Amino acid sequence: MKNLFLMRHAKSKWNENVSDQFRSITEIGEFKTKKIANYIHQNFELKFDKIFSSKAVRAKETSQLVKPILFPNQTIHIEDDLYTFSHYLLDKWIRNLDNELQNVLIFGHNPAFTDITNQLGNEMIYNLSTSGFVWIQFDSDNWKSIEKGKTIKIILPKEIK
Repeated sequence: MKNLFLMRHAKSKWNENVSDQFRSITEIGEFKTKKIANYIHQNFELKFDKIFSSKAVRAKETSQLVKPILFPNQTIHIEDDLYTFSHYLLDKWIRNLDNELQNVLIFGHNPAFTDITNQLGNEMIYNLSTSGFVWIQFDSDNWKSIEKGKTIKIILPKEIK
């Protein structure tokens, strides 16, 4: 059984005079990310074999906010290839994961995350909002052969009180 966890980066600043990759998150984004992470911590007992993040500043900042709450003693692995907006490239990356990994958490971007959620999960979403979290479970022991999985949970900041 494989479990894929996706967390979209927090809301980021648009008015910065920097390229897309170097945009940082907003205070609201930080608040919503911590709210989601605390909700997950309080309601689920999740263990991650490995945590990955896009190299974009906003994704790395998001992962660093979540780390002390959900995986304080684990390393975040920064992957250049996760700085993608294409679900085709994301799907290829996921299918090349080491099969020893059962539970993988990825921090990244839309539209890739919304599209891959719709492609691999059995629940359709219109948009995975910033700081949104998705858990998809696959009845497979090989990442290369994953097919339509079961969407276990979608958590959006606006749904958390």
